[in-house]
Amino acid sequence: MQPLSAAAGLPLLVLYGSVSARLPDYPGYMRQEFSTADELIQAGLLAGEAVVLLLDADESDVQHLKSTLTDAALVAVADSSQHMPLLAAGALEVTAERQPDAALFHRALVRHQAERIRRLGSHRDELTGLASRHLMHDRVQHAIRQSKRRNTDVALFSLGISRFRMINELHGLQAGDDLLVACARRLQSLLRCSDSIARMGGDQFAVLLEPVTDTAAALGVAEKINSELSRPFVIQGREVFISVRMGIETAERSSHDADNMVRHAELAMHQVRSDDSSSYRLYQDSQGPEERVRAALESGLHSALEQDQLRLVYQPQVAIDNGRFSGVEVLLRWQHPVLGCVSPAVFIPVMEETGLIARFGEWVLRQSCQQFALWVAQGLVPADAKLSVNLSPRQFSQPDLTEKICSALTDAGLAAHHLTLEITESTLMRNVAAGVSVLNGLRALGVATAIDDFGTGYSSLAYLKDLPIDYLKIDRMFVKDIVSSSHDAAIASSIIALAHNLGLQVIAEGVEDEEVLDVLQVFGCDQYQGFYFARPVAAAEIPILARRCA
Repeated sequence: MQPLSAAAGLPLLVLYGSVSARLPDYPGYMRQEFSTADELIQAGLLAGEAVVLLLDADESDVQHLKSTLTDAALVAVADSSQHMPLLAAGALEVTAERQPDAALFHRALVRHQAERIRRLGSHRDELTGLASRHLMHDRVQHAIRQSKRRNTDVALFSLGISRFRMINELHGLQAGDDLLVACARRLQSLLRCSDSIARMGGDQFAVLLEPVTDTAAALGVAEKINSELSRPFVIQGREVFISVRMGIETAERSSHDADNMVRHAELAMHQVRSDDSSSYRLYQDSQGPEERVRAALESGLHSALEQDQLRLVYQPQVAIDNGRFSGVEVLLRWQHPVLGCVSPAVFIPVMEETGLIARFGEWVLRQSCQQFALWVAQGLVPADAKLSVNLSPRQFSQPDLTEKICSALTDAGLAAHHLTLEITESTLMRNVAAGVSVLNGLRALGVATAIDDFGTGYSSLAYLKDLPIDYLKIDRMFVKDIVSSSHDAAIASSIIALAHNLGLQVIAEGVEDEEVLDVLQVFGCDQYQGFYFARPVAAAEIPILARRCA
């Protein structure tokens, strides 16, 4: 039996039950009749405007069809005593009229569409308007169920933009966002109404082809996508060229398992290399260790928060002149269930490339503010101690950054003067004028700011004198060898003198022994952090370390 679909411009009316022949014609609806639920389910139901009218159905019929035909509005005809049970089972409308009016169907369609819009609206990517990763997974599951009933196949593409991070760095984050939106529109123009597209995070999209005749047909679509996306994009008045990599998997090849299908498509995408003759690849279970780890990291990050795999640690900062406890820097750690403790040097770049960094950054900000507020309220840290939180480039470019900071402080009950936000030089240099505006907004809130890893980026004195900042942090590469290297000592002492002349305080990172600390004290450095005093520790250990400095 052919899958059901509405005629052009007409909603579909499906009559289910043994007395459907007694019903009148309903002008304006395309009519189909079935006597059993199995016949109806076997026929399938495509997305669109569709009403299923159940005649003398019981609760089990409604529940069965509700769970199977998710794209239809269910209307039941039953005695008044059955109205509440049938509504509870999933019917949108219930009537005792044996020949219901067409207005009832219209009302059910309107309610069904409203619920569908509300449900889907919470699963949309904010930037592109495409389906989210979660919604795409649901669609893959639904497509697999339909393909098994219809004896057809479906294909899933995992698509990533190569060197997208470089585009962000060359042209700015807004240009990167504009490019993602443009890519989404081009992909949509290539697809059929029955196909789906989602943004899975960062520069990664997913395309679901439903149905496909065979693997060759899927590869043909991959060629079309590659050709379309290889044409230049005009972004902010500039031509931008991109290349993509695509991983492909089908329902049949993945044993009709949605989780396997999504995972295999993503793994295949990572198997595509820049020197490959083709930009797409069917999944093959032959990737090397590095590809497996990378794919596991990307996949695992999406669920790391929900599965409580992330934790915060804090590294104390100490005043050099008197040894007082001056604050902490919060750092993120990830305990992966398979890979174990993953280094931040490994997972932070993956967060940045997948676009998840802003979400995780906000979580770090909120959690650490709440923890620090508890220490302050209980008198476990000095009244003037500060919490230092790193801001990613994507967070720093968010138009509502000050609102997010204010919200985190308010919700935690933490005064603004306790918070210091650390920004790298390269982040500020992407757009100095915009950066100054953001820094002024943070200063107006009462929040302090610091340039992190000073000396490793642009280090332009021309912009430094105009930045409304409070601290410079000297990177450990200029600190660790200041005892043995006259060049490093000269650089460190010059940075400290420069900062003081500009009215800034200096924090040295990576201090690991007393000799280095002694030299920094001679140079007049204000604060330090490093293994010499303490490694990054769990929250419970900070009050103990603070008492050591009292």
